[in-house]
Amino acid sequence: MDTISDGPLLRLVIRLDAVLGALARVFLWAANICLFLMLLATAATIVLRPFGISYYWLWPWSMQVFVWMSFIGFFVIYRLHKDIAVDFVMRKLGRWAMVASRYFVALVVIAVMVVILREAPLVLGQQVGVIDGVIMPGGWELERYTLSVPLFASCALILLNAVLDLVKAMIGIPEPEPDHLVGDE
Repeated sequence: MDTISDGPLLRLVIRLDAVLGALARVFLWAANICLFLMLLATAATIVLRPFGISYYWLWPWSMQVFVWMSFIGFFVIYRLHKDIAVDFVMRKLGRWAMVASRYFVALVVIAVMVVILREAPLVLGQQVGVIDGVIMPGGWELERYTLSVPLFASCALILLNAVLDLVKAMIGIPEPEPDHLVGDE
C-alpha cells in the first residue's frame, strides 16, 4: 500500500510504536545508570587508593555493569536509529531502492533476532555458576546467566520493533529521516 489507511491497524501500530518508544526511554535511563555506576566505582577506586583502601568487588561489578549497559543500550541504539547506516548508495539509486532496503533491513533484523532468541535457552542453560567477586549485599555472588538477560530482552524488543517497522512500511507510514539529513534539503 502507498497510503496510510485509517483504522484499527493504524491505531495499533501507533500504540505499539508509543510503547516501544517509552521502553526505549526506560532502557536509555537504565544504560545511563549503568554508566554512572561504572564511573562512580572507578572514581572510588582512584580516590581511595592513596589511602590504602581497596574494595575487591568494585572491579567485577564494573565489568558486570558494563556488559549490562552494552546489552541494554543495544535496543536503544536500534530504536533511536543511532546505529551506523550506509545508505548513501540507496539514496543515490532513488526511492525504489530506499523502499526495497527498508523491507530488506527489517527482514534481516527479524531473522537475526529470531536466531538469537531461539538460542537463548541454550545459552542461558550453559551459563552456570557464579561470577567471582560480583557480591550481593547478602554475601552471595551473582549467577553467570545474569550477564545475558539484558541481551535477550533487547533482542526481543528489537524483534518487535523490526516487525513494527515492516508493518509501518506495508501500510505506508514513512520512514523517519536520520537527524543528519533533516534540514539538508
